[in-house]
Amino acid sequence: MSINTASPRRRGRLPRPVLYGLAALAVLIAGFAGWQLLKPKAPKDPYRTEAVTQGDITKSVSASGSLQALVTVDVGSQISGQILQVFVDFNDQVRRGQVLATLDPETYVSRLRQGEAEIVARQASVAQARAQAAEAQAAYNRTKTLFDQGIMARAALETAEASWKSARANVQAASAGVAQSRAALASTQTDLGRTKIVSPIDGVVISRTIEPGNTVAASLSAPVLFQIAQDLSKLEVRITVDEADIGQVQEGQAVRFTVDAFPDDTYSGVVTQVRKQPETSANVVAYIVIAQADNPGGKLMPGMTANADIVLERRTGVLKVPAAALRWSPPDATPQAQRSGGAMGAGPQAGGRRQGGSQGGGGGQGGGMRGERVLEQLDLDASQKTKADAIFAEAMSKARAQASGDQRAQRQAIRAATQEALTKIEPILKPAQKEKLVALRARMASAGGGRGQGGFTSGVVYVLRDGKPVAVPVQVGASDGSFTQVVGDLKSGDQVITGGGPKPKAKAAQGGPMGGGQVRVRT
Repeated sequence: MSINTASPRRRGRLPRPVLYGLAALAVLIAGFAGWQLLKPKAPKDPYRTEAVTQGDITKSVSASGSLQALVTVDVGSQISGQILQVFVDFNDQVRRGQVLATLDPETYVSRLRQGEAEIVARQASVAQARAQAAEAQAAYNRTKTLFDQGIMARAALETAEASWKSARANVQAASAGVAQSRAALASTQTDLGRTKIVSPIDGVVISRTIEPGNTVAASLSAPVLFQIAQDLSKLEVRITVDEADIGQVQEGQAVRFTVDAFPDDTYSGVVTQVRKQPETSANVVAYIVIAQADNPGGKLMPGMTANADIVLERRTGVLKVPAAALRWSPPDATPQAQRSGGAMGAGPQAGGRRQGGSQGGGGGQGGGMRGERVLEQLDLDASQKTKADAIFAEAMSKARAQASGDQRAQRQAIRAATQEALTKIEPILKPAQKEKLVALRARMASAGGGRGQGGFTSGVVYVLRDGKPVAVPVQVGASDGSFTQVVGDLKSGDQVITGGGPKPKAKAAQGGPMGGGQVRVRT
């Protein structure tokens, strides 16, 4: 009996198309791996740099405002009536005394005629009173003659005298009535004149609120009929400045502004007034700054929105670096160093808590928190640290002895002592440690607070030299937000680092009392 042994081998073999596909896949994988190995490697974490340049720095405050005419007069009506005619329209040039509109005068003409007739009547009353006074005087004279002859009694004489005085008083009253009527007539004539609305100034009509036939009611207040801008060759810019910036704004500073209607044109003006009255909106306090600007060609119009920059400071032909260069620091810088004045500026209170103990023991207590934290950032070996601790202990002891009691004097003395100690330990440092010391001292000077002579503060930038960042202390001046003026060991064309570089690595820290276990600390 024969056994067929070929059948199982045929069942175990893969079909040829599958074998071809696997072979092609293997070739593709090998080719991709070879391409990955042979292609040029991109540099890891390149530094981003920009060149130091020389130019102008303009420090300014940006704010928005609106344009207004220097003098704007509201022209209204003091009397009520119906508008009869309107003689001017928007944008018309008017002269002082020119009639702009008229109200219907008929009512006031009628009052004028009535007043004139009343005066005539009052004058007739005066003539009648005078005639009665003359008659009363004649009666008194006759009675007086008869009384002197003993014919008339004294009572009759006194009655005649009283009648004469009464007649003279009537004459005075009638004369006063004439004066009163004449005053009323003058008032009516004034109101009649007010039916003509005239321009009080030379200018341009920028608003008109009436049409012929409208009724003007001026019983409680004078309604505004026209607005006239006196002179549009100059305009007033009303700028709203935030309270955080108002302290830097002063009269006489230059103002540059644009308007949405002419975005390519820049106009200039001068601050003429900084108003002290606050304006609060949504819990935001602002102040109004008034600037005066020319209006060349009359293109600008009242009411336009102005995007203004108030120039606080301008420096020309100075070295400047991107503002980002002053914020960048290498990843090996400690967090305390990166926070200008955090641990380094702990002040006398922090030092005092540590300085209150023993003065011995290697000087760690004598140097205080400031000395310890400064030395930690220099990565000193044991021998260097022993010498540095002794230097800091001596410097801090001297600082406490020089300034006792006054906290401000203590801070200044400790700051000066720290700088003196750093100068003394510089000879024992290695080159890499000296570079760290340069950056450290620059940051400590910046943390000292305030601006020095000429409005400068201390800072540090990093220059890329031989592929490595090198700290360069600088004095920092004016800034426009993008670039900052610097003075230091820099020249135009130096490449300052603004970003990039190696990423900070996680550090392993021993944990527990026996050193067992590790804790990852993100830096």
